[in-house]
Amino acid sequence: MIPAKPPGPQGPRQISLGERAMSEHFEARTLYDIPLEFDADRLMRQAHVEPGSDDAIVFSRLVDIARMTARPKAVFRECFVTGRHDGIVEIEGIRFASSVLARNLEKTDRVFAYVATCGAEMDEATPRHGDPLQDYWWDMLKAVALAASVRFLSDFLVTRYGLGRAASMAPGSGDASVWPVEQQKQLFCLIGDIERLINVRLTESCLMIPNKSVSGMKFQTERDFRTCQLCRRQTCPNRMAPFDRNLWNAFHGLAP
Repeated sequence: MIPAKPPGPQGPRQISLGERAMSEHFEARTLYDIPLEFDADRLMRQAHVEPGSDDAIVFSRLVDIARMTARPKAVFRECFVTGRHDGIVEIEGIRFASSVLARNLEKTDRVFAYVATCGAEMDEATPRHGDPLQDYWWDMLKAVALAASVRFLSDFLVTRYGLGRAASMAPGSGDASVWPVEQQKQLFCLIGDIERLINVRLTESCLMIPNKSVSGMKFQTERDFRTCQLCRRQTCPNRMAPFDRNLWNAFHGLAP
């Protein structure tokens, strides 16, 4: 047996997570069979549908169709930072131009790139009636399926990977300067063949089909962060946190 060469005066060199990522291949993982429940009574109240009315009959029929067809899914890939530059973070050789993302990943090398969706089955089962109100209701049911997918994915990452306090960012979420939506292309490339895996495709304008799909990166963090805190749009119906002027200034190098 050839004896091992003793380490130099500074000891063995530590292998960074970035180098580990370049030497190992982390396959994308797909999550199916996601638990899903449509609470018809609660959804009817949310949609302001009067119980016992003709609208209630139609709404209940849509819920029945959704229960039979909805197949929410998610795909994610464990990835590692391989480089950092001015306002740019490189993840496994793919460059993402976002000073906010770069700042958020300063103290962590591991990220989970993901796409979650209500499932293309709901698009295929969309009732063809030409009624805008029913279209709105169906979109509402698709949102329920998407929420179940996002929740299941988050719980899975906590359980399987020990991802404790975490935050996420998505291309196109918040102001355009935070993370341009055009970088959906790089995100999809980082994860893999998403259309084959969960039947979500990206349009030329970087929107996802089905429309009730979300994408982004989830990562460990020491502080609470929501992209909404950097969004100055006042009328957003999906806002989850108020705009934070101090945080905006901090991320953009402005005086408080």
